[in-house]
Amino acid sequence: MAKDKGIPKGEVIVDSITKHMDRRFLSSLDLMGAGDVSLTIDRVEHLTSIEYANGNTDTNVIMLYFKESQKPLSLNVTNIKAIVAITGTNKAGEWTGKKVKLAVKKVKAFGKMQDAVRVVG
Repeated sequence: MAKDKGIPKGEVIVDSITKHMDRRFLSSLDLMGAGDVSLTIDRVEHLTSIEYANGNTDTNVIMLYFKESQKPLSLNVTNIKAIVAITGTNKAGEWTGKKVKLAVKKVKAFGKMQDAVRVVG
């Protein structure tokens, strides 16, 4: 088989694969195997738009930041509803200092079952 000259020789990976990915946000890979993880809400931010490492963009993104993590969680409607139920308020400013538990759950997304981060308590 001919060698592809368009791909430069890289470095062999022997440690955690997630260290080598664009991992700016909390994902199921960060929490897999950890069970329920309790974190304290630091703040909530709204981003008008964001560009991801793969070049895709998204608009009106809500990021949830935690005191114990440098990575924020991009909130979806399911997790927002769970936080509102846990905190008793839909006012994001009142979420600061509240504890939430995150866990990896199997969910149907994009036509198949996938791991996702869910607020569980």
